[in-house]
Amino acid sequence: MTAAVVVTWEGSRATERCVASLLAQDRPPAEIVVVDNASSAAERERLGAVLGGTPRVRLLLLDRNRQFAGGLNAGAAAALAAGADRLLLLNNDTVLAPDALRLLEDALEATPDAGVAGPRVVDLASGAVISAGERHSLPLLCVPRTLLRYRRRTDRPYRVRGVMGCALLVTRACFEAVGGLAEEIEVYYEDVDFCLGAAAHGFAAVVEPRAVVGHDGMRGFAAGLTPWAAYLKARNPWLVVRRRGRPWTWLVFVPVYGALIATSALLWGARGRSDVARALVRGAAAGLRAAAGGTLVPAGAPRG
Repeated sequence: MTAAVVVTWEGSRATERCVASLLAQDRPPAEIVVVDNASSAAERERLGAVLGGTPRVRLLLLDRNRQFAGGLNAGAAAALAAGADRLLLLNNDTVLAPDALRLLEDALEATPDAGVAGPRVVDLASGAVISAGERHSLPLLCVPRTLLRYRRRTDRPYRVRGVMGCALLVTRACFEAVGGLAEEIEVYYEDVDFCLGAAAHGFAAVVEPRAVVGHDGMRGFAAGLTPWAAYLKARNPWLVVRRRGRPWTWLVFVPVYGALIATSALLWGARGRSDVARALVRGAAAGLRAAAGGTLVPAGAPRG
């Protein structure tokens, strides 16, 4: 059986929309675990009023913000304990086409060695394709995904190196082998780390392009960043390379990363957003310290 896990923080309206799309699936999940990451009392009251008592929906209210990776792990643990053998891991700002889950399940079934399946992710506002599979490469980890993403023109599932983390279907065996998502990464690049871990354990990843999931809230180095997001997006590549890389990986990663962060910081500074530029520099410094063996300080609750 498949259980969906949706993580939210101060986002009940988007979460309601996501859950509604899950309940409208032509093959709906057996259970939907909505994980609230220690939102305010008013937000939790609204979430409970709308979703509490809804068939198939279980609310899991955390007493502290465990960020996206920790929230997904908490929801996954609850779903696996209830007997799930597949996990649909979702951002709360996603909306699934009515046949998306069925197509993803069928893609996993048709690929015996696959542990991860992902959809074609489109922008909710424009319908433009955001991701149809990710070419994860540790040396080029921070290169914008739009430059490296798959652009295959096919209506059949195909193998990829990775899947975008806003919506991925994972087998129980794969999730347990990898050990869940890396909570030290918190959010941004936790999906990259998971897919690399899955591949290291022999699990393939596939994309089913007919399964469509809309996504809102994209944040990249060139646009859409808040200082909080900028800090994490600059810090976390170091953590992934520290976890998954080899000595030679650093020879390519460091200069490519340095060029990207410097260019991005200059771009944001020129736009008058010195707060974002400073956050990029702070994140780079924090990542470097952690990669060198220093203490990793949690980023705290989302801001901005």
